[in-house]
Order: sequence, then structure tokens, then C-alpha cells
Amino acid sequence: MREVRLGRWIRLGLLVALVALVAAACSDVEGGSSGGGATGPTADTQVPDNRDVTITIAVSPWDGSAANANVAKVLLEDELGYTVELVEIDEFAQFPALANGDLDATLEVWPSGHGKDYKKYIESGNGVVDGGELGVVGQIGWWVPTYLVEENPDLATWEGLKGNEDLFRTAESGDAGQILDGDPSYVTFDQAIADNLGLNFKVVYAGSEAAELAALDAAYQKQEPILFYFWTPHWAHAQYDLTMIELPEVTPECEDAAVNDPDAYACGYPEDVLYKAFHEGLQEKAPAAFAFLSAMRYTNEDQNSIALEIHNGTDPVEAARAWVEANQDVWQPWVDAGLAAS
Repeated sequence: MREVRLGRWIRLGLLVALVALVAAACSDVEGGSSGGGATGPTADTQVPDNRDVTITIAVSPWDGSAANANVAKVLLEDELGYTVELVEIDEFAQFPALANGDLDATLEVWPSGHGKDYKKYIESGNGVVDGGELGVVGQIGWWVPTYLVEENPDLATWEGLKGNEDLFRTAESGDAGQILDGDPSYVTFDQAIADNLGLNFKVVYAGSEAAELAALDAAYQKQEPILFYFWTPHWAHAQYDLTMIELPEVTPECEDAAVNDPDAYACGYPEDVLYKAFHEGLQEKAPAAFAFLSAMRYTNEDQNSIALEIHNGTDPVEAARAWVEANQDVWQPWVDAGLAAS
């Protein structure tokens, strides 16, 4: 689904080499950065003047998405001279917004929840193009604090949850056990999974990632039961000892259900190789930004380090800038790709 486009990378590699030769001949530096100072060797090259071109990037309601978008903002502005606008938007709305051009890019799509969108908008050529892998690998699942599994090892599997649903009952879930989800805009299959596995659970929405984490913290402090939808990578795994419930392996039937009949889904969540998606007109509108964002790729650890700072109260753009200042070796090839396309 997100196959590597070798031809494009080979062409970009040749162009990068050409740009390196041109840069070596340049001695004048034009101040075009909107972010303050230069961040690396590109301080010795001329920053393109793209300030009249505004790039709109989606920010979904979780810290990892904010980390990606703000890193892109800092570098697109400081190194490539663009104006960048970050747009808070939920998962359901981002693909239509990309298709009609209200958004230029989203930098973190979880494919397990967007098979139908990929087919409708990208495979069918309806205004959206695949931007390549982000480099971050995700895993959604059902999680419990590890202290529950230590007390009752059966709770580590979905079969062990059957018959123990009452352990997770709350006022909101009534006669059923509760599965706590976060933001209602998240794409999940939790109610379908529970129903199709014969588990007496009801999905209750905390309302946001922050509210879900507050509920986890409250339960954790009291060593109380809690079963919740969550994912990795996430900074919370460094703060809490959590265990992912073993759900059934993903089958072809579930892969089909995820796209065509979500109510029939009866498996765990697949490993998600996160990818980027762009409005089809971005390459013509802003070729350097298109090349830069296509090349953008970093690790779970990179994203987590920024997301943790955001969670701890650092302004997202400052958290991103601190990462940029410390990780030029990671981002320089992205900038080089953008300069080559200028």
C-alpha cells in the first residue's frame, strides 16, 4: 500500500548531489527564516523565498501528530522559506479536506482505520496522493495496567476477559464491563470486537486523549481495574507499566471488514506502518515542500521524545525546535530533497 518509489528516490539523490555543488559555490546568505536562526549547514546556503506560499498541515488530536506537524513547520519555514499553517482536525475529516484542497498534507495516517479512505481517495485518484511512510510504526490495542495481569494472568488474553467483564463495570457502562476509549473521532473497532467475540463490554468515550490518560492515572494511583483503548508509540509507556491484551490475529476476513463492513470486525488491530498523505496539487503548488514532506521520515523514539515534551507543557513548536537543533543528521536529507526540487 505504501510501496517505496525507487525511481523517485534515485532522481532525488542525483538532484541532491547537484544542489550540494551549487551550495558550495554560494557564499551569500539571505535571511528568509521565520523561526529565528539557522539550524545547521543550510545556514551557508540561500533560503528560498516561498513566504507567499502557505502550506496547510493537519494536526490530529494526539501529541504524536502535533510532534510531526510542528517539526515540519519549523523546517519548512526556517529552511525552505514557506509559511505554514497547522490545522486541528479529526481523522474522519482529514481525507475530504485533502481531496478538496483545504489541507495540503497530513503526516500521520494509521492504515488500520483508514482502509476505506485509502481506497476511495488514493487508489481511486480522488484528489489525494500517498506521501510515503513516516517511519513510525504503531500498534493499537486494548490495554490494562500490568498489576492486574500480575494478580490474574488470565486477563492478558481476550479469552480471560470473558467471564471477568464485571471487574471493569462502571456507572457509565451499566451492566457491561467498560472499555474506555479516548476521543470519539478516533477510528476504532472496539465495540464490534467485543460484540463479535461474545464479550459483555460497552465502549465509553472519555472525550479526549487527555481525559483518557487522566482516568488511567486515577486508576493507576489506586491500583484499580481499567481496560482501555490505547496505542504505542506513546510517552505514557515510559510512565506506566501497561500490558496489551492478546486479541485474535488479523485475518483476511477482518481486513475486508475493516474496509467494507466495520461492524463485522472480530480481530485485534494490525501493526500500523504510519504513512503521509498529500493533496494531489501540492507538488505543483509547492514542489520543494512536496519533496521535503515526501522525504520526511523518523523513528518512534524521535516522535516520542517530542511528544513527551509537549505533554509536559512545552509549546509544541518549541518542543519541535529543540528536537531540530539536536538532530540535524536526521532532518538534513529532507531539507536537501526540498532544495533539490526548488
